[in-house]
Amino acid sequence: MRKSGLKFWLVGAALLVSTSALAQGGLPGTLAWTPNAEAAQIAIAIDKDYWKQSGVALKTIAFPTGREALEALLGGQVDFAALAELPAVIGAMRGQKFAVITLLTKYRANRVVLTTALGEPKIAALAGKRIGTTLGTNAHYMTDLVLGKANVKAQIVNVAPPDIVAALVRGDIDAAVMFPAFFGPAKRALGARYAEIMTPEYNTHFLVAATLDAIEKRPEVVRSFLAALVKADQLIASDAPGAQAGLVRVVGGAMTTAQLAASWPDYEFRMSLEPALLALMRQQGEWIQRAGLIKAVEPTEALFRTYLRPEPLRAVAPERVTLR
Repeated sequence: MRKSGLKFWLVGAALLVSTSALAQGGLPGTLAWTPNAEAAQIAIAIDKDYWKQSGVALKTIAFPTGREALEALLGGQVDFAALAELPAVIGAMRGQKFAVITLLTKYRANRVVLTTALGEPKIAALAGKRIGTTLGTNAHYMTDLVLGKANVKAQIVNVAPPDIVAALVRGDIDAAVMFPAFFGPAKRALGARYAEIMTPEYNTHFLVAATLDAIEKRPEVVRSFLAALVKADQLIASDAPGAQAGLVRVVGGAMTTAQLAASWPDYEFRMSLEPALLALMRQQGEWIQRAGLIKAVEPTEALFRTYLRPEPLRAVAPERVTLR
């Protein structure tokens, strides 16, 4: 089985320019994202040309993961990046220069994927087993959280996301905690051997971060960028089938309309900045410290609060900001 280290994300990452056309005129901006349901508002804004309507000439660049999108942001390649919350927590604890400007989506159907060979699908069945996940990610965080809550000890195996389904099918690992995009492929590959354990203990939060330069020197770009996403967010709330169709058009063959409709209830699509996000970041910071990933920084709410910038979203949609 191929085991990949934490730095595999940064090696040979290909930049795939989105099929969305660069709007003519308007304020220039660049966004790094991963085309998937977690970033539905972005796909819909592309499909409906909402950024052009908001006065932003936005270029989008696709990355395999949010961690790579954040790296592009930190390197000055883009103005905005879509990512899950854990890379943002790690970036904050490393003192990197960026800020979170909105929550996009919560994913509420995380699970452990395993095979029927383990018997009844329950956490206790994982004791002493080999669990594949990707170290240093929110999947790793969820693995420790779920096992710790059940007081179950298992062998954690580091597996790169593209390899995790194949490793489970081959039997290199007994179970897997993977990103949501791989649930469908795992179910198809395992067939009758597929089993799962739902894990409501943790909901993934998908965020948008921005450079400090954009926030402080080009606030009109940030506000217009968010205005387009809010418009997409409102379409999701008012016309779910239309939103799903737009998402499928943008992501191409990655999913069908039927697959997306079936998983739609697993997501909470609502842009916001709320105290619960700050509390989750602190909890993950404490986990990072215990895991020894970053030791020197105290993961306080005061630290993470400096990385949440509610002013742009408050200017566009004040009812969505409850963070003080």
